[in-house]
Amino acid sequence: MSFRCYQLERYLGEEESRVHVLRGVTLDLQPGSVHAVVGPSGCGKSTLLYVLGLLDHPDAGWVEIESEQMSHLPDNELARRRNELIGFIFQFHFLMEDFTTQENVTIPMRRLGRLSEPQMRERAATLLEAVGLGDKLDRPSRHLSGGEQQRVAIARALANNPRVILADEPTGNLDTENSQRAFELLHDLVRRENKALLLVTHNRFIADACDWVHEMKDGVIIKSHPHGERISVS
Repeated sequence: MSFRCYQLERYLGEEESRVHVLRGVTLDLQPGSVHAVVGPSGCGKSTLLYVLGLLDHPDAGWVEIESEQMSHLPDNELARRRNELIGFIFQFHFLMEDFTTQENVTIPMRRLGRLSEPQMRERAATLLEAVGLGDKLDRPSRHLSGGEQQRVAIARALANNPRVILADEPTGNLDTENSQRAFELLHDLVRRENKALLLVTHNRFIADACDWVHEMKDGVIIKSHPHGERISVS
């Protein structure tokens, strides 16, 4: 599945004080590839993720999925495409603290409305098993460690079998061991199921393990280079 953005422009703030956050960003994410966006705080990385994830509208340019431009679609249609095609992982996992791990993972499936209750619970259990939490299906998320909570968030992001995964500092609140584990889990999944992953990170070791690294500054991708080249992570 092709996933592209072309010449994205985004302004934030009121007219008299608005900030030009994205300045003509173009990216092409191929199935089975892992991409990192790196750069200093405030350079537009998170805004880019929100526009790519159809959570925010660009002021110019477009997002294209399977050769179809998304930006002109009405909000209800954007919500449907987002739920079907895109999985999100955030630095702060946003789990429902009093819900069990299994209940948290079923939330996106309930929104999509394609599976029965037994099917949703079975898929949630399978995903939690895949992230090493198969023995904690009934545990409230507030009783999990930080690393475990982030693994639940990864399982939730995969609930509707998205073709593209967008991750904003997905390991930012984890220690080194759990950061590596979470990244390897996502990396292996992308390879195995031919998905695409774009993550924002300040972790140079994770960025250096990606297929492509896109360096961003002042709303512009100033350089894109393949795995193994020396990178600058601010």
